[in-house]
Amino acid sequence: MSQVVPTMRDLRWANRSTLLRALYFGPSATRLELSQSTGLSAATVTNVVTELLAEGSVLEAGTEESQGGRPRTILTINAEHGAFIGVDVGETHVSVELFDVLMRTRGSVTYAVAPHEQQPEPVVHHIVTGVEAVLRLAEIGPQAVIGVGVGVPGIVERTAQVLVHAPSLGWRAAPLVALLQQHLQRLGALPLFVDNGAKAMAQAEMWFGAGRDMRHLAVVLVGTGIGAGIITNGSLYRGATNSAGEWGHTTLEVEGRICRCGSRGCLEAYAGASGILSHLRETAPTHPILLIDDEERAIAALVEAYLVGDERARSVLAWTARYLGVGVANLINLFNPQLIVLGGWVGMQIGPLILPELRTVVERYALQEPLSATRIDLCQLGQDAVAQGAATLALDHFLASSGRSYSRSAVRPVSRPARRRRVSP
Repeated sequence: MSQVVPTMRDLRWANRSTLLRALYFGPSATRLELSQSTGLSAATVTNVVTELLAEGSVLEAGTEESQGGRPRTILTINAEHGAFIGVDVGETHVSVELFDVLMRTRGSVTYAVAPHEQQPEPVVHHIVTGVEAVLRLAEIGPQAVIGVGVGVPGIVERTAQVLVHAPSLGWRAAPLVALLQQHLQRLGALPLFVDNGAKAMAQAEMWFGAGRDMRHLAVVLVGTGIGAGIITNGSLYRGATNSAGEWGHTTLEVEGRICRCGSRGCLEAYAGASGILSHLRETAPTHPILLIDDEERAIAALVEAYLVGDERARSVLAWTARYLGVGVANLINLFNPQLIVLGGWVGMQIGPLILPELRTVVERYALQEPLSATRIDLCQLGQDAVAQGAATLALDHFLASSGRSYSRSAVRPVSRPARRRRVSP
């Protein structure tokens, strides 16, 4: 087999990427410190930094005294170099957020999605409307956007034409990227990246949240559906067809409850929002929470009932903790992570209440050896984790390509106070 020999151009782009990542994920540094931390020669660092300064992705941020020589210039990432947009597509909402280069939120909108709006075209309309709205909120033009990332439920088929299989939305092979390109063309050729929401969330938690400094972790998303993003040796584990992490469809009970995927006994059918409320309906069919026709408000009411001592609410959440605990134990036995992070809109609400019981169940069902190396904690990025994770899809590409895919001019500053808006249907 012939071996591909990297060219001088390849090495140059690799060196740029190495330095950008060192500055992005590390502290501000001098040229000498960058040379020492990356192993690149002083001459290479000087040449690459000159390019990055000229392009504006890196800034000089003061000086420090040197021993006997000239003061050394401190370099840092330019937060105002451009913007990333992250989109969280859920079964009940579409959230669009704009971030500066350092992933600080500068504008956010959320649109409620009614059941009749779950088809690709209405969802794409919300995404496009949201992109235009956050640009207005941040008072910048589309030329400042480095990339747009979209997190979706279900499986993202990463072929030449990116296709989304999302049973919870009724999507089968939906050409989401093509649809978005068609509708966003009036804003210019915005780079688009689409992936499963749990995977995107896992990357964000690894880079900016609970998983910092961790090489092996599982980030679990519990919402209307259930999924997981698996990080092994610092990288997302995708499997052969990018469907790894469909944790919600692991079987916990043979011939159990019917799941919306068509199978039976899936974890999602017991511990997703619908499964939790179904258990309440089975055990307390006249409970007033069941009169609420919105899942998010119903779960919030269940949490409130738990906090005021409602015994039925406490029983339902204890039951949920048992099923989730068995599922988490399976993840520990399979992947041996250092950390399990519980997130998602349901996970964030019930997590603080069920975590002690969940840990007890995990201790019962997980093998002792991998369990001893695992910590279980809550998501640190909150309800914005999927949108921020989606934005990191574009950020990852920007860093990996050493910024060369982004050459838009007239970028206006984006470091303004965050502005948020929630839009009703």
